[in-house]
Amino acid sequence: MDCRPLLLSPFLYAALAGAGTMASAHVGFTKRQVPLASTIDSILRVPHGCNGSPTLRLRMRLPKAVTGFRPQPKEGWTITLSGEGATREVAWSGRLSATQTGSFAVSIDIDASVKPGQIVYFPVVQECEKGVSRWIDVKGRPSADSPDDESHDESTSPAPSIRFLPRK
Repeated sequence: MDCRPLLLSPFLYAALAGAGTMASAHVGFTKRQVPLASTIDSILRVPHGCNGSPTLRLRMRLPKAVTGFRPQPKEGWTITLSGEGATREVAWSGRLSATQTGSFAVSIDIDASVKPGQIVYFPVVQECEKGVSRWIDVKGRPSADSPDDESHDESTSPAPSIRFLPRK
């Protein structure tokens, strides 16, 4: 058995180092899997701006599985809730440096019809000083409230999502 240390080429090392950060480059919830409950608390994480440009606004579509949504105040940001039915939306407006990570705390009330294993998607549009990033990909699912596997993670623009686990 050869016990020499494994040497990686600089290119392979860079590729492996980048692979661990790819998932964190997306806008998403810090708690992606939670036990099913009527209310969950989570944080929407915005890891960067749009191609080097500061984030000025985030708009999130609220799926029908959400019966209540309470964004927590964030210094320097205004929050607007609008719409009803299938067009409900929350918007945060402020300024987040292109290289700064933003955290937006929320409390979410979940409909009793949500089942363990179900994934609920929260499409987000990130508006920047120069450009827009659309975190809206649910891989062509017919409904943002449909159960699904986690294959959407392979997308370059996945919608933030939460998978519900059995109650504790």
